[in-house]
Amino acid sequence: MLDEKSVILHNLAVTNIDFLMKNIESLEQNEKVEVLLLIGYIHKIYFEYVKEKACFERAEAECGLLSSFTGQLGKRTYFQQSDITQMTMCISKLKHHKSTPKSEYVSDCRLPVNVMLNDDTRMEKKKLLDEKHGELPRLNPLDQAVLLGLYAKLEHLHFKDDILHEELLTVLDVVLDQPQNFCVQLCALMLRSNVERHKTRTVERSMMQLEELVKCVSASDKVDKTPLFFCTPVPPRWELERQLANLLAELGCLSSALEIYQRLEMWEDVVNCYKGLELRHKGEEVVRQQIAKGETPHLWCLLGECTDDVSCFEKAWELSGQRSSRAQRNWGMLLYSQKKFEEAVVHFKLSLEVNSLQAPVWLRLAYITLELESWEESAAAYRHYCLIDSDNFEAWNNLAKCYVKLGQKARACKAFQEATRLNYENWKVWDNYMAVTTDLGAFDEVIFAYNRVLDLRGKHVDIEILKVLVQAIDENLEDNSGNPSIKYKSQALKLFGHLTAQVPSNGQLWLLYCKLVLAGSDKNLDDLEKAAQLIQKSNRYSIQQINWERDSKTLKEVLEIAIILGKVHLDWAECLDIKARISQILGTAKLALKSTDSKLEQYKTSLITPLPNEIEELHLKLKEILSAIVTKSTAT
Repeated sequence: MLDEKSVILHNLAVTNIDFLMKNIESLEQNEKVEVLLLIGYIHKIYFEYVKEKACFERAEAECGLLSSFTGQLGKRTYFQQSDITQMTMCISKLKHHKSTPKSEYVSDCRLPVNVMLNDDTRMEKKKLLDEKHGELPRLNPLDQAVLLGLYAKLEHLHFKDDILHEELLTVLDVVLDQPQNFCVQLCALMLRSNVERHKTRTVERSMMQLEELVKCVSASDKVDKTPLFFCTPVPPRWELERQLANLLAELGCLSSALEIYQRLEMWEDVVNCYKGLELRHKGEEVVRQQIAKGETPHLWCLLGECTDDVSCFEKAWELSGQRSSRAQRNWGMLLYSQKKFEEAVVHFKLSLEVNSLQAPVWLRLAYITLELESWEESAAAYRHYCLIDSDNFEAWNNLAKCYVKLGQKARACKAFQEATRLNYENWKVWDNYMAVTTDLGAFDEVIFAYNRVLDLRGKHVDIEILKVLVQAIDENLEDNSGNPSIKYKSQALKLFGHLTAQVPSNGQLWLLYCKLVLAGSDKNLDDLEKAAQLIQKSNRYSIQQINWERDSKTLKEVLEIAIILGKVHLDWAECLDIKARISQILGTAKLALKSTDSKLEQYKTSLITPLPNEIEELHLKLKEILSAIVTKSTAT
């Protein structure tokens, strides 16, 4: 058995797949489905998840099978008093598709036993309020094999949550509800054990089920069990036993697991088991005994893992004729653990030259070069990894980071889009995406991303991004598509309304909101009144900062706000003809500006050195606006 995936076998598989796909239309409908399922599982072996998904979806279409997840009221535990929503599947078959004869794939042998849960709290299966509504159509074994393909599509997703867990179990429950075919039943029970091993209430059933499956495949019946063998992920017997041993090891039954590993001559697992028992030297002894019987690159690599001795990996590399990708991979991992990143990169690259189908090595190489700030190398490694496994949001996120560092903002934007698609609930990814789209001038995406961050995080103020957005709308700059930015004003106003409701005490935020209201405006009465209200809030919250006059940055902001406040109120007064109302508006502005002016004058008297020229110019402008307000008020 091969230790790792072979590039040669992969190339042969690709050649045969191309031939099959070119001639697939000449096959009968059932044969088409079988071929598509087989090809889908081959793609899965080599991490080609996009192609795998396409094959399984086409197989589903060829079967005329329509499936979706839905919810129905029901109970899951014996003690539930009221019905709550339970996940179920809605399955239907298109009428124009010919149904596969049931007898064609039905096994005559004894099927693997479905071990009962026997839990005092959880029911064996969900009890739906409307049992008739939850009834499924009669599925033939080939339909069930297609549903296992749906499971395979979901299984490799990188985000593991309770919803995904429920989806996986729901698919398997549907398949197990109608036992007909040996291979389908075996795979469904094995896959259910893999899912249930992670839950306290079901881990015991998981172990008992694996024991039952091992007995079942070990039985020496002379009955044909092969229908749909190539359309399902049927494991060899030793793989089932290995899964059982792995579960026993996870449960702390290391001695029992060790016994199985030794019987199967799985020396790598034996070594790991001894490590778990804190008997690392015993693992070394076992490997040396096997080397004495006949040395192989694999055994020398295992010895290197036991001893952390670089010479073992050198020996494995030489013994393989410089063809052992594992030797270089383990060598690199040892150097990585010793924080020798530059040296580790060399060995990871050599490993990938021998075998490029090592997704974990591409990921490790990408991460190390990212840490070393070698952006070109890191981006190349992440690209290779994403070609193998396109559903890892962290890889896309880090690839985008590399592109940002390289100044390739458009490519970074595309990578962030993939990251957000795969992890829609991560506000940090959306925040990064928002920054990149701002640089690109994709203001519709900026607004969408900002709203998404607010939904996920709540209070989040990024003044720099908001400044760019407001300036683009105010000056009616072109966006990344060449369209005038004023078109985004209504969306931006909704964003600011949402944002100021969550963060009401930020003066700069209210200032930008005021500028946005006036952007592209003909300064009509409604806009000016709204802007005046907003700038008053901006001024109020700005001067509430303690000792604002002592910090030059804050002082500059307060003066700018006060000047805009004065201008807005003067413009507002110009639009009115009711003297009492004009007097009130100007009086409000005069009071606000005088307060700022007097505070600054008082602070100036305590200074030994004068204020910077920029501040003095703003102060002078403030006095001019204040004088204009007083003059206008007197004339009124």
